[in-house]
Amino acid sequence: MPRSFLASYVLFALASVWGHSLFAQRYFGIEHACSHPSACGDGLMALEENAFSYTPAPAWIDEFTERDASFLVTYSNFPAEAILAFDAAVDLWSAFLTSDITICIDASWETLTVGTLAQAGPNNLHENFQGAAFADTYYAAALANALNGNDLSPQSDIACSFNSTANWYFGLDGQAPAGHYDFITAALHEIGHGIGFIGSAYFTNGFGFLGTANTPYVYDHFTETIDSIALLDLSNGSSALGNALTSNQLYWNGSSGAEGVGGGRPRLHAPSNYEPGSSYSHLNESTYPAGSPNALMTPALNAAESNHNPGPAILGMFEDMGWVIGGCEWTDITLGPQTSCNEDLGTYSQEITLSYQAGPATGLIQVNGALYLTTESPQTINLTGLEANGLPVDISVQFTAEASCNAVYENAFIAPISCGCLTDLSGNGLTEVQDVLLLLADFGCLEECSGDVTGDGASTIEDVLAILSAFGQPCML
Repeated sequence: MPRSFLASYVLFALASVWGHSLFAQRYFGIEHACSHPSACGDGLMALEENAFSYTPAPAWIDEFTERDASFLVTYSNFPAEAILAFDAAVDLWSAFLTSDITICIDASWETLTVGTLAQAGPNNLHENFQGAAFADTYYAAALANALNGNDLSPQSDIACSFNSTANWYFGLDGQAPAGHYDFITAALHEIGHGIGFIGSAYFTNGFGFLGTANTPYVYDHFTETIDSIALLDLSNGSSALGNALTSNQLYWNGSSGAEGVGGGRPRLHAPSNYEPGSSYSHLNESTYPAGSPNALMTPALNAAESNHNPGPAILGMFEDMGWVIGGCEWTDITLGPQTSCNEDLGTYSQEITLSYQAGPATGLIQVNGALYLTTESPQTINLTGLEANGLPVDISVQFTAEASCNAVYENAFIAPISCGCLTDLSGNGLTEVQDVLLLLADFGCLEECSGDVTGDGASTIEDVLAILSAFGQPCML
């Protein structure tokens, strides 16, 4: 049964003006992570059907990846192997999130309702603080702190509980066996709720309600019906809102979340039979089943289902709510066309496409010392005037406005061989023994031969004589 939301109001005067008005900051000190009717209910539910699916963490996250958020976890009754798995989940979130304020979590190991794997929520909610995009709107403490740059409340930010009787798999490799539930996946899911993947809408006796003391959560600003009617535009305490919450047709309308599903709208969990704690504050289970890249924040976890990546839609939804995801990070380089060597200049061009996240809004991109305008990721750049020497090329990239955000891609591509003189087969700028050996290895070839230095297409005695006549000489353009 939904319990009343027990909270205390604490008023603070802001020292600065936000917009054109002086606002008061207010926060809720929540008694328990599941105190609000919309919060936890039955928590993350266990599905006995084995999924045998694994979505690994993104390839760009490794031990060298900069962590842009820090966590402090207080464990209560946790076994050692559960601590290791929870720490792994925390480490993944620390690579995705950006915050200058440590995110504090209280994690308890206890007996929960049969079928419930875990439950969690923010310990505190803040409104009208400097840095908030929406006035009169509650933000989970961890997000509010990140946006404000200060710790806005003394309590821990997140409270989560895990079922001590569940058949957990504590391995770090995502290979949960049949009948076992991947603990890292459950921990990632619950931390997701604690950092803000939670709305305030709930349903009772045919009517829908939204807000804590009539104050919505930032999550609520992005929810709408199938007809694109914002839930915030429906009357609070109305049957219309109740019908929407049980319509099985609720969606997220934030642009970053939409981008995460390829331009559609992330679909929320809104079954016709309202499920306290599951409805509304999760993604739709049937739309994002086990194995989907966006399955982490659905209301249930299958046995043998492992998901160590929040997925593009969920990360996009967090971006819509205000999180800076991943900090500044170079994530990938792909190669485009490469021109052949220009015989007049001895140079060539190479097209590359760079992918990055959370790049600075100002400044330029520096690639091997050359500067380029910053557009948006992925960004295609044409490198020109490169020396054709047949050697591997390293690519060094960084943002001029954030020099610490840099990367080096070793042996990114191979330059074409020198065309400065045909007798330099090795491309090192000289005609020498190595060129003779390369020609002899190709000797007797009759068409499109790599040892052809005379331009007739074949590797013959004429080519040998040409190399010998140029032997020891540098190539002159």
